[in-house]
Amino acid sequence: MATRHRITRKELKQPDEFQTVFETAALFFELHMREVLLAAAALIAIAAIVLGLYYYEASRARSAAARFDQALNELQGGEYTAAEQHFASLAGAEPHRAVGRLANLYLADAFLAQNQPAKARDALQRFLASSGPPLFRDAALNDLAVAYEDLGDYKQAESAYRQASDIAGPDQVRAELGVARMLQKQGRKTDAIAAYRDFLRLHPYAPERTLAMGAMAQLGVAPDTVPAIPPTVKLIKPAAAQ
Repeated sequence: MATRHRITRKELKQPDEFQTVFETAALFFELHMREVLLAAAALIAIAAIVLGLYYYEASRARSAAARFDQALNELQGGEYTAAEQHFASLAGAEPHRAVGRLANLYLADAFLAQNQPAKARDALQRFLASSGPPLFRDAALNDLAVAYEDLGDYKQAESAYRQASDIAGPDQVRAELGVARMLQKQGRKTDAIAAYRDFLRLHPYAPERTLAMGAMAQLGVAPDTVPAIPPTVKLIKPAAAQ
């Protein structure tokens, strides 16, 4: 029969494993207390800096959005000089924010409203070069074409309209008609007639069809392939059951 090991008094006085680990940790902290405290202070400082930068950037983002809204209201209200100043300031101060890049697009609108196409062209080129929001690219190209047209550079205007016409959206029809108009202004009669006919064929019921037909008449060509506008369909209400 196996006999049990009897714990001696000496073994009872020896510290257990947990106590040994605790004492070792306490000794390490005592020996390296200064380094530990400095490391903790550094972590706290880094966290404070990161948190401070976050709130600073959030504050700047809110401020930029508020300034953009103010300038947009001024533009829509016909206060073009004030809108120009605020959009220019925002574009210069916040070039890495979406509202800062977008400010160049609306700055160009303010310039166009004040008959300053050269400044509008420059602002639009900055917007397009800065990878502004793609949703506004077609509007920017159309406005750029208008600026070139006002400057009398019909070839560059044609190019901008062609780029805009390749983008599906609300300004696509306007851009296609713009291409035809720029061909006409360049004296390229045959190309202009073909462009107007293509426009009428692709958009037979667009409101702009009357402009295309008028332009073709000026060129001495009858738009013979243009379908008529369909009559309005009237719904007949069925008589009530007897």
